[in-house]
Order: sequence, then structure tokens, then C-alpha cells
Amino acid sequence: MANIESKQKISLAGLWKRVNVRLSHKERLIFTKYLSVLLRSGLAIDEAVEVLGAQSKGPLKKIIADVSKTLARGDTLADGLSIHPQVFSPVYINLIGAGEASGTLQENLEHLVHQLQKDYDLRQKVRGAMIYPMIIVASAVLISIGIVVFVLPNITGIFDALSIELPLPTKILLLIANLFGNHSLLVVLGLGVLIILLGFIKSFPPLKPFFHRILLALPIIGGISRMVNLARLTRLMGTMIKSGMSIDDTLPLGKTVLKNAQYRKMITKMEKEIAQGNTMSSVLEQYPFLIPPMAMRIIYVGEQSGTLEEMMLYLADFYEQEVDELTQNLSTIVEPFLLIFIGVLVGGLALSILMPIYQVVGSF
Repeated sequence: MANIESKQKISLAGLWKRVNVRLSHKERLIFTKYLSVLLRSGLAIDEAVEVLGAQSKGPLKKIIADVSKTLARGDTLADGLSIHPQVFSPVYINLIGAGEASGTLQENLEHLVHQLQKDYDLRQKVRGAMIYPMIIVASAVLISIGIVVFVLPNITGIFDALSIELPLPTKILLLIANLFGNHSLLVVLGLGVLIILLGFIKSFPPLKPFFHRILLALPIIGGISRMVNLARLTRLMGTMIKSGMSIDDTLPLGKTVLKNAQYRKMITKMEKEIAQGNTMSSVLEQYPFLIPPMAMRIIYVGEQSGTLEEMMLYLADFYEQEVDELTQNLSTIVEPFLLIFIGVLVGGLALSILMPIYQVVGSF
């Protein structure tokens, strides 16, 4: 009995360690690329994994050690990678498994390298494009808070001396200044609770489709989000169909790479419709908000001509290029909106402070 309990503790401890092992997207890309190169050089899978393990360190070394143990037992590479589902997605493991089963592991690894590289580039472009607007907005908000907290309390005495009925904007500004000055800890705690509550509401499953639809409807951001989701979906489906997997097997995996609940809902319906004998393009026609007409026509042509994987990969390249061009010009596109935002924010503060003074001057 004691032995069983100790084994359970060991297994639970091992499971906990595995769950806490993490790899960045770039590390996963490098691992896949190196494994592909080693297999292309003629090494067997277990030898290639051993070579990678000898040159690795940190979390990757732990993962490769687990994969080596699995291979030594006679299991497949996909079985070894599936020990770490928090590192390797179902798409990754299924492509490896399909390659091992069909003898095309080398080709599938190259497909994975290409897909991971494209996804990595896409993420970097979107993140890079969002840095400038976020810095500008954060700076404007911090400057406004600084004025309210440090400047406004020094001139409240002037307002008291005026002995006039203060305008509503000035009253609101003074109320905010008093809250920050007299109850700063309470305000910080309240903001923290509000941020946590908003995060919980945003991640609450029944409300996700609503918030994600709003995101897609936003100007500029909605367009980028739509193109990113389309690029990921078409890249995944084109890669997996090209590797020999059927559409029925590809669609459930498509939901794992899409972050937007509206697109996942569309894929769920597509699974049911295709199981009933309908085509992919007939389902996509029902979602004009998510799928542009050009994409629907190209997918229809791919289904009719038997070149669906080529059309999917073409669309992936097209939307990735669109995201690239849009993110490169994002600062120019967003700049007028940022100027309006900063103007309204700073102008509102200035007007709230100057209105009582103008009121007194006008009374003489």
C-alpha cells in the first residue's frame, strides 16, 4: 500500500514538473528546425533527439529527455511530444504523428518549420505595430493623472477663493483630485479590482463571442484581427491537407489555433455541415462578416479544381502580406486618432481648470 502511494506521489510530482515546463514560440521553432535538419542529414529519430539533447539546456533539455525515454520504450515521436501538451499543440503532434505513419516525417517537419516561422513573424509584426500607439496613449494618461494628482491640488485654493458656483467639469476634476489625494490606496485597490473584474468578464465563456464580435467590428484593430485569424486558419489547413490529412481531421485542429470565438463558432458549424456532405465554401458563404468574398471565391475554386491546399496557402501568403503592409503603415493610420484623443484629454483638463477663471473675469 505504501509503495502504491509513493508511486502516486512520484507520478503526481512528475506531472506537476511537466506542466510547469514551458517553451517560447521561438524555442519551439528552433527545436523543430534543428530536428528537421538532423533527420535530413540521415540520422535516425532517436539519434537526432540524442544530439539535440546533448546541445540543449533548460526546459528544452527536460523535454528532450522525456522524448528520449519514450523512444527507448519503442513508442513514437508523437507519443513523446504528447507528454508536454502545454508545449506542443494538437496541430503539432498530429502533423508529427501523420508524418510517422505515412513515412513523410521529414516533409511534415519542414511544413511545421514553415508554419511556425510564418506564425512567429505574424505575431512579431502585430506586437511591433501596437507598441507605438500604446506608448502614446499610456504617456497621455500618465501625464493627465500627474496633472490631477500633483498640479490641481495646488490651485484648489484659488477656486475656493473665487466664491462662485464651479462648472460641472471642474467639480468632477476636483472630486477625482480629492479621491487621489485623500484615498489614494483605496483608488489603487479599486482600479486593481476593476481590472481583474474586466479580465474575468472578458474571459467568461458565454460572453466571449459578444466581446470578440465587438473586437472584429472596431476600426483598424478589427481588420487586423480578421486578417490574422484568416492567415492562421488558411496556413494551418493548407499545411495539414498538403501533409495528407483530410478536411474532417483538419477542422477540429483549426479551432485550437484560432483565438477569436466567432471564428471557432464558424469552424464548429463547418464540421457539422461537411459531415452532412456540404462543401466548405457553402458554409463560408453564411459568414460574410468573417470571410471576405475574395477568400470565398478562391476556396470555391480550390474545392472544384482539387487544389484546395494550394488555394489555402495562397490565401495565407496574401493575408500575411496584408497584415505586414497594414502594420508597417499603422503609425501613420492611427496618428490622427491619437492626436484627437490627446487633444480631447488635454483640452478637457485645461478647460475644466480655466472655466472658473473665465467665469470670474466675465462677471466684471
